[in-house]
Amino acid sequence: MNIKIASICILTVAMSACGFMPGAGNVSGNQNLAAPATNGSPSVVEPTPKAAASDRKDLLATGNGAFVVAATSASSWKPNYVIDEIPKSGWASESGKTKDQSITIELTAKTTLKTLSFDTAQVEGDTGAKDITVEISDASATDGFQEILAATLKDKVDKQEFPVQKSIGGRWVRINFKTNYGSANYVELMDIHGYGDQETPAPLENITGTYESDYGNFHIKQEGTSIVGCYEYANGLVQGGIENRMMKLTWQETRMENEKVGGPALMFFSQDGKTFLGLYGRNDDEEKRLIGQWNGKKISDKAGSCEHLKTLDGEKAVQSQIGKNLADTGRAVIYGINFDFNSDVIKPESRITLDQIAAVLQENKDWKMTVEGHTDNIGGEAFNKTLSDKRAAAVKAYLIGKGIDAARLNSSGMGMSKPVTTNDTEAGRAQNRRVELVKN
Repeated sequence: MNIKIASICILTVAMSACGFMPGAGNVSGNQNLAAPATNGSPSVVEPTPKAAASDRKDLLATGNGAFVVAATSASSWKPNYVIDEIPKSGWASESGKTKDQSITIELTAKTTLKTLSFDTAQVEGDTGAKDITVEISDASATDGFQEILAATLKDKVDKQEFPVQKSIGGRWVRINFKTNYGSANYVELMDIHGYGDQETPAPLENITGTYESDYGNFHIKQEGTSIVGCYEYANGLVQGGIENRMMKLTWQETRMENEKVGGPALMFFSQDGKTFLGLYGRNDDEEKRLIGQWNGKKISDKAGSCEHLKTLDGEKAVQSQIGKNLADTGRAVIYGINFDFNSDVIKPESRITLDQIAAVLQENKDWKMTVEGHTDNIGGEAFNKTLSDKRAAAVKAYLIGKGIDAARLNSSGMGMSKPVTTNDTEAGRAQNRRVELVKN
């Protein structure tokens, strides 16, 4: 899979990079809030000097399931780039449309935003967004919006943080662009971040089906919280799991002369489960980034199959793939085991995946296995080492309870020591939270 780059020119895996204007750094100095408006509308405010803390959950990030559902216009700098947490990538309007532009974002659940942050350091020339408003709706992506912020952004400054002026809950956020810094051609914004409180998202129904995607038809079979599938490009295979509206996968392709390439991927589904936005990375990317775009739209409720994976529609497809991975490589990455937040308590919906692992071990009675627990970096090294130890031990205990001899199993917490991708974004951290099985 070759990472797609469009004209934004930020995707640099196996590609040439394009230059951007250097950033101006973080917000600094003393900025004072304007007095509140007296007519009931939020007043325009200056940003507070505090930058967003790295351990806060960015509720507007793709990595937390936020989904761009509408934009008045766009160039090859796509609207979804404003929620990818990569300050060097962003949105630009269609040429000649610099005023009264908007982007609408669907959130995973009802959310009350408290703080918004904007990145503009990497905009080109005088295209940067200047006067903006932000609205929220709990009705739909088109109606019921109420303004929660009116602000003037500084030119070419990242981490411009504003407290919202009205605390209103909703599931759709709309950013309205009124003016820029002078360009007659484009208005640009690199990133928006949102922090606050969010209700627990409702889980999707079964997402089994065929999706038309950037890399050919994408066939998915869901069993419990586990996913196995294939796509019609370079003999592509995927395996992983689903949590709420997020699908975490590993992908593999077989190129000419049997060369195998692969890496992590993350897909986020719209509320109706009919479309997804995807990000992927490559194992050979030293910077471990999820920057490739991989999007899809459902065209059938049947999984179907590929020439290189004809058993996808059969029973126990996930179990079969786990066993094959262990037999072929001695390792299987498992994303279908979900835990309560900051806990080693396994969520009930994960039992199907665990039962499939137990079945693989029952079929291969000479195999011994180490269960590895892996985390992201939130909470620090010591906390995550302990948490991963407990999670790996919980999986081991479940398998023993299913009749697997304890002498065949070890458990080990790897903590945050072996990330598969960056811990700098919500998407990367989600991909790093996983269980791996290693055949001894």
